[in-house]
Formats: sequence, structure tokens, C-alpha cells
Amino acid sequence: MQTFVAYYRVSTKKQGQSGLGLDAQRRSVLSFVKNQPLLVAEFCDIESGKNDQRPELLKAVQYAKEHNARLVIAKLDRLSRNMTFVSSLMDSKVSFVCADMPDANEFTIHIFAALAQQERKMIGERTKKALDEKLLRVGQWRKGVNSFLKPEVSAKAAESNRARAANNEHNRKASELIRALLEANLSYVEMARRLNRAGFKTARGGSFQATQVRRLAQKQTLS
Repeated sequence: MQTFVAYYRVSTKKQGQSGLGLDAQRRSVLSFVKNQPLLVAEFCDIESGKNDQRPELLKAVQYAKEHNARLVIAKLDRLSRNMTFVSSLMDSKVSFVCADMPDANEFTIHIFAALAQQERKMIGERTKKALDEKLLRVGQWRKGVNSFLKPEVSAKAAESNRARAANNEHNRKASELIRALLEANLSYVEMARRLNRAGFKTARGGSFQATQVRRLAQKQTLS
């Protein structure tokens, strides 16, 4: 009697913990197997669809080989969108079937895998093209909030940040002590230690580091 080894994959750790997506895959496999006792083992990978490092799939393949079982996967796209990876699975010589396409042969599976890989490539190219077009249209691009800024806007924002830092009460008080410590020829590390010990805070309310002290010290020597 033919036995089966099930392989599932969910995209995120949260999905794996909640069971979302996993339950649907398991129902699909059980519907294909029809007789639950024939399902002798189950394996599940939790990771990104672009990541072809699938340790649980390798275990599933090995288990299927050792027990002369057939590997069953809920959906072909759960294997990978990488045609090379699907080819390597075929090369393992393990018998496998996709529950959503039980009649698919190796040629059909290759075609689906190739189409999925091409789709991923096209999505990446469209995303890059959209970013390039926006860059040409509005100017400078950087990650984060307000990602697209014209150069003059970016420069103005940087100048505003510098002005806020210079006028910050924490920085002003620290600068007064740094002026005195500079005369004592102390290292920036020692200056930071003394500022922190005296209860001084940075403009953002944190502890001083040597690099921050160096910036304030340089302003003192330039003023």
C-alpha cells in the first residue's frame, strides 16, 4: 500500500505559529491522500519564498526515500519559484506529487516552475523601473519616511537638523563642560565618561559616546 510524506511551507514565522496557511495545506494533502493513516510523516519549513534553503524539505525527501513513501506537496508554488531548485528535487529520484495538480508530469511541473520564476523576475524588474522613474522625476532617493526628496529639500532638512542640534539645551550645557575639558587635554572617551557621570544627556536624551563628544569639541574649536 502506498504511503505518503507531506511537506508544507509557510512564508513567515508568525504564519507558522498561528497555523494560517498551514491548515489549508494540510487539508489539501489529506484530501489527496484520502486515508489519514497512509500519511506517515509531515515536515514544514517556515521561511521566505525566495529562500531555497529548505532543511525540512531535505528531511522529507530523505524520509520518503528510506520508507519507500511518496512525497506529497499541497501546492507546486510551495516548493519554490526557482526552476533550478525544482530540477534538483527531480534529480533526487524521490517520487513526489503536488496535491493541487496530481496528474502533472515532470514536463508540466517544469513549465509551471519556469513561469513562476519568470513572474518573480518581472516583479523585481518592474519595482526597480518604478524606483528609477521616480528618481528621475523627483530627485534624490533614500530609504525610510519621505524617501524621495529633491536635492534642495534634502539640503534644507539637513541644515535644519544641524540648527536644532546646535540650539539644543543638552548640547549647549555639554559644550560648556567640553570647552573646559579640552583645556585639560583629555581623550574623547574620558570626556564622554565625565559627561555621563555628571548627568549630561545628548540632544536625544541618551548617554554620550566618544564620537558625539568629538563633534561637539570640533564645534568648540571652530567657534
